[in-house]
Amino acid sequence: MTVSLAQFLREKNAETEAWVAEDPDNRWAGLLIEDLDHWAEMGITTVEQYRRYDLESLIWDMYKDATGIRPRHLDFKSMTDAELQDLVNYLGREIEADIAREAEWDRLESEWEAERAAEEDARRAEDPEPIDYVAANYQEGWL
Repeated sequence: MTVSLAQFLREKNAETEAWVAEDPDNRWAGLLIEDLDHWAEMGITTVEQYRRYDLESLIWDMYKDATGIRPRHLDFKSMTDAELQDLVNYLGREIEADIAREAEWDRLESEWEAERAAEEDARRAEDPEPIDYVAANYQEGWL
């Protein structure tokens, strides 16, 4: 049985509202616009068209997260849904790899900072106390 776009949007919003209701103090989410005229203006009148639009929007944002630029060079219209999904999967792996690299960098940076602090502590322990020459000369009666 085919689901109408209106029913699909209502169901997605109901799922989102239920998810937020599970932990309202820590969850927030926007809802999909249910006005069919809004979607018709964008050329979306079926669930399949909405899903394609959603994939393209997801790629638009994920590509920016993964590369730092928007994918203006990609011709979404010539790509199949399977190609779009493959691109989403690839970008997801790239973003996960970036997150892992950043976590590793943060870990190494913390280690380096701890080493620098230990070296500074060791250097200070080896250095003699600074001499206050005015006080030393005054005590010896030179002033």
